[in-house]
Amino acid sequence: MVKNNAAYLLYLGDTGSDEIEKSSNLQKLWQAVSPLIKSKQLKAIMVEVSFPDEHPDKLLFGHLTPRLLMAEMNKLAQLSGKDAIKNLNIVITHLKPPAASIAKIKQQLAAENKLGLHLVYLVQGKMMQF
Repeated sequence: MVKNNAAYLLYLGDTGSDEIEKSSNLQKLWQAVSPLIKSKQLKAIMVEVSFPDEHPDKLLFGHLTPRLLMAEMNKLAQLSGKDAIKNLNIVITHLKPPAASIAKIKQQLAAENKLGLHLVYLVQGKMMQF
């Protein structure tokens, strides 16, 4: 977590879902950050989505798919409220090539984004401000 004055940015590296990892690590994290979402202090979550949904769960090795990310975002929305999480900046990182997989990940994320999250994709050399 990065803090600047009263604004926060949450950065997650290779992040397996609680469902696949048989853990409660993300649930504990969501409980900790949900007050920051409610207060609009959490400006963005940077999180990896490395593979399309068709990738076998047993071969994810700590990575997320669009389905798994959105399942985690639904858990976060239950804690913070759907109104509070709507338009939250979700910066998608670590999309693995080939280009067809990256395009599929983006399509799947758009289709599964029922919460109205603001999905952001990194562009090399482009500055982001939240």
